[in-house]
Amino acid sequence: MRSSVLAVVFMAAAALATSALATPPPATSSSAPSRRIDVAPSCAPLPDKGQVRPASGAAAPNAAHPQGSAKDQRTAKDSDDDDNDDKDFPPLKPGQSLHLIAFSIEGSKHIDENALIATLPEHVGDPISEAQIKANTEKIKKALTARHVHFADITIGMLQREGPDHCVRVIWGIQHIDAFSQLPYQGYWKFGGQTFSGNKALSNEQLEKAVDLKLGDLVREGDISDGITGIQQAYDKIFPGQTVKVKGKLKLTLKPERLANFEWQIEEPPAK
Repeated sequence: MRSSVLAVVFMAAAALATSALATPPPATSSSAPSRRIDVAPSCAPLPDKGQVRPASGAAAPNAAHPQGSAKDQRTAKDSDDDDNDDKDFPPLKPGQSLHLIAFSIEGSKHIDENALIATLPEHVGDPISEAQIKANTEKIKKALTARHVHFADITIGMLQREGPDHCVRVIWGIQHIDAFSQLPYQGYWKFGGQTFSGNKALSNEQLEKAVDLKLGDLVREGDISDGITGIQQAYDKIFPGQTVKVKGKLKLTLKPERLANFEWQIEEPPAK
């Protein structure tokens, strides 16, 4: 009787083993996205809070263009912070990388910032090196030039968030040079009006919309340069493939208030 019971047990075990071997492994979906192990998910932008400061070896954002810190709703910490903050911003160790929070471009209202950034290969959380940032800067310069954005230089600012993932926001600042760059004209002025000459293909109203300034707006260094960008972009639809020459002159009055008036001299291509 005992041997019969054992025989039944052995036969049942053998049947289970055979069934297990015959059962195929669970199918894996080939469409499942593969996740890079070097991506830092904690670098997603925060709605608020989170300390940031200039990343090691990087320039802080230009004080004249503070939009980058405003977008992130954080306060940039000075690079000479107390030693007690070192734990929040640990230095990179061998094999570690900075990770991207976001890119931003500042200094012109006549560009589609999101469209330009979408052409760059890195995304939120990706590791990013100084060489990659430099290569991206060259791409941004070429893209801005193609959009008639005139600049003396493009500065690079990097703001690092506290934490072990070394998350940084990369900010490109468009640095203009125009009449406002001269010492007597520096500071903020109110926009007092504008005139156009030489324009035939576009009306004054169309050009005013292209410049995008309203009476009483504060104007400063870069606004003449950026106004030329707006005018030239408006002419792209009329003269595709041709660059319309535009000069901007500045007329200032001090009393009863500091007013800046612009005179735009436009040289359209000859009519065919």
